[in-house]
Amino acid sequence: MKALFSLVCLLLLNLCLASEFLIGKHANVKNSSSNKEKTSLGIYNGKKTSIHKFPYMVSILVDKAYFGSGVILNAHWILTTGFNVNWFPQDELSFRVGSTDSEDGGQTFTAAKLVVHENYTGSWDYDIAVVKLNKPIKFSKNAKPIKLGTKSLKAATKAVIAGWGPSSQSETKSTTLLTAKVTVYDRKKCEKAYPSDLTPRLMCTYDTKVGPCGSDCGDPLVYKKAVYGLYAGSYNCLSDPALYVDLPVFVNWVKWAMKQ
Repeated sequence: MKALFSLVCLLLLNLCLASEFLIGKHANVKNSSSNKEKTSLGIYNGKKTSIHKFPYMVSILVDKAYFGSGVILNAHWILTTGFNVNWFPQDELSFRVGSTDSEDGGQTFTAAKLVVHENYTGSWDYDIAVVKLNKPIKFSKNAKPIKLGTKSLKAATKAVIAGWGPSSQSETKSTTLLTAKVTVYDRKKCEKAYPSDLTPRLMCTYDTKVGPCGSDCGDPLVYKKAVYGLYAGSYNCLSDPALYVDLPVFVNWVKWAMKQ
């Protein structure tokens, strides 16, 4: 059963790379051998960091194994992608805060309530969810909330991402937090890469040597101490722009969802 569970998790993590497949839509994935090797990576060429620099980070676990990321909104609620919480029974999900290691240390929680966006169908669009935890987070230097950005970032803005997962093809697994600087990409140029997938609720970053990859769903895009995006997926790591949920679009939805 453990082997079957691991296989299911791996398949889902790979689908983060092109999550349109979850609803049967055939994304135009370029089937290069290098892409297949990269699909289970975390932040490609990311640098190791520590939780005290990113105290809002949440490690999302499925049956105690790392699956994706999210951020702390307040003592009771976290924010992540719908993809990270929509495909498993609620009692298999757990959430870790306050630890550099995704699978050890800090504080752990279960889900008291999941609110996935009502329009989420498995694609990159509307890929957002909030989770009410079973008990309050005890805030410390390693566990703090982050505010939501209220205005979409302009092209060429330099922002920061953080998350867990291998940083190169030579690593098979890493539970250490990684970070990288990325560049917000011009929307018209991004539309050329994603002519049918880039909706008004998504944004892009694009860097040729560093960026999020297959095990990074939910990684926050942060600028000036606010979160502006959550990594949703891409066709190919690095060779195509990375797509994010454009969080300023969803500020009102998040406020509404936390009242449910």
